[in-house]
Amino acid sequence: MNIEGKKEHILRCVKLGMELFQAELVAECSVEDIEKIEEDKVFLRVVKNHKAYAEFALLEKHEKAMNNQLVEGKTSAAQWKLERMNPRKWGREDSKQPPELPNLSVSLTGVSPKKNERKRRNRRKSS
Repeated sequence: MNIEGKKEHILRCVKLGMELFQAELVAECSVEDIEKIEEDKVFLRVVKNHKAYAEFALLEKHEKAMNNQLVEGKTSAAQWKLERMNPRKWGREDSKQPPELPNLSVSLTGVSPKKNERKRRNRRKSS
């Protein structure tokens, strides 16, 4: 596939919600292709436009689904949107603050506990 074909494939991926680099990988771009693409300011602007339009389309669909739910008396979609639009005002208290874990300690031995447990069981069976 030539570079223009790869760019079209990248734009389709971006419309689906992929980040540029992942889209370049899916389009099987070489390192040289990626460098050319990242230097192409016009194409990068088109990528930003595609991301914006994809987000707009999803927000419109969400708005329609939210309105349908509200007619049915369901508020979860509206609550989700309020939490995202203004998390300080509408977000949950428990999600605002990370949990405090003052005495947390982690010990890594390099061997998974499940493997050690299996070895012990096998030793017991063979004894």
